[in-house]
Amino acid sequence: MKVLNSKIIDSSYWQALFAADSVAIIGAKDVPGSWGYDALHSVSESGRKGGPRHVYAVNPGCKEVLGYPCYKTVLDIEGPVELAIIVVPAPAVPQVLQQCADKKVKAAVIISAGFGEVDEAGSRMESELRRIAEEGGIRFVGPNCVGHADVHTPLASAGLAGGRTAGPMSIISQSGTLGANMMQIASDYGIGLSKFVSTGNETDLHLEDYLEFLGTDRETGIIVAYIEGLREGRRFYELSKNITKKKPIIVIKTGATAESSKAAKSHTGALSGADEIYSAAFRQAGVMRADDEEEVCGTVAAILTQPLPRGNRVGIVTMGGGFGVVTAEACEKEGLKIAPLEPQTIKKIGEILPSRWTQGNPVDMVGIRPTPGNMTIVDCIRCLLEDNNVDAVLTLLPLIASFYGPPDSVDERKLRALHAENREKTEQLAKELKEYGKPLYMVTRFSFHQESILPPSYSSDRIPEFKHHSRAARVLKQLAWYSRYLEKRTG
Repeated sequence: MKVLNSKIIDSSYWQALFAADSVAIIGAKDVPGSWGYDALHSVSESGRKGGPRHVYAVNPGCKEVLGYPCYKTVLDIEGPVELAIIVVPAPAVPQVLQQCADKKVKAAVIISAGFGEVDEAGSRMESELRRIAEEGGIRFVGPNCVGHADVHTPLASAGLAGGRTAGPMSIISQSGTLGANMMQIASDYGIGLSKFVSTGNETDLHLEDYLEFLGTDRETGIIVAYIEGLREGRRFYELSKNITKKKPIIVIKTGATAESSKAAKSHTGALSGADEIYSAAFRQAGVMRADDEEEVCGTVAAILTQPLPRGNRVGIVTMGGGFGVVTAEACEKEGLKIAPLEPQTIKKIGEILPSRWTQGNPVDMVGIRPTPGNMTIVDCIRCLLEDNNVDAVLTLLPLIASFYGPPDSVDERKLRALHAENREKTEQLAKELKEYGKPLYMVTRFSFHQESILPPSYSSDRIPEFKHHSRAARVLKQLAWYSRYLEKRTG
């Protein structure tokens, strides 16, 4: 019997999973909205974009699906098959997987549900799948998952990954729907995707296996994970401790409450464990823990576009005192410090703003609005970036005149001229951030005009925008902590 060590996975299996040249969809259907239809459509679209050259539909009850002739079984396919996408009823999966093993298929994605997450009979079927895989030399994702994707090759069994822009973020998710939501939010932020895996019940490949692979994957720069429970906690810790020195890892970990822990068990069969232990392990391994998908994507956006903060001292620029107060409070609640400004900074800002300004941090613009030829806010931000007491800057308004009133009350021609000037100033400021070595975040929570002044994707010259001051403060806290962690590990 050939037994595969889950901790040592030959690269050929990853090649078959993410860059297969021949893929069979077993359970393909001509019914839009069905899993069999979506999987075949996704793989077919991948092939049209330069992905797998050989796509096969397998369904003994159909002659043709989406223009592909149907084979009765994978064994009837004449040529080799590297990857199988399995979407048949749960009771039929063991036989299908055995046929894949007999066909010498290297990897499989089992989308089918109805296993250990349901009952004991389902758990016994999972044990049978594991035995077949070990004896047949095949590795598989799932069961009970929504598929996977590699946007760079491209290859996708998950329809929800279709049409994504290629980029550096990879997602490992123990929930298909939450992973899909994270992909959508990332897309809204302009963040490109590298790889996506919905791990399902992890009968064969565990979350830790994907983590190990992505840690060395050249196309993955940031790893994001949704975790309900870890099957190899010690291994996760050891892997993360090494990976976070080179690549950030950001996780959402659920199961902190009794009911969420019970829900996780019924969802994928994951045992969540003591939340305090997870939190401590994450901290020691350099893993950032986020509360939700928005925080994850905001953190990724900040990493991709900004220098890491050197410390936790914050400078704030605001149009209106109230926003400065609530932001300062949000920062302090997160353990950040409102930086005392250097005397020369106060003097320089005093030469820019009227004498009624507050002479401290937060810097209140005291009602001065940007006008053509007068980008006062940019000058104030630059003063804070030059201050040695400031590690990061939050600006609580867009660098555009978006607060002059509803669109029908504004001279659009003048506003567009102001947009153009602000765009130029902002892009220049974004480039200067590299020289300052300090991050700048914008909080754009109030705006009548939604036109962006920044590039549509996350280039290195973009300033990240957040819809709420507390979100920006939370992300800044995460990255200040990660910066200190890296300094201790590499210093």
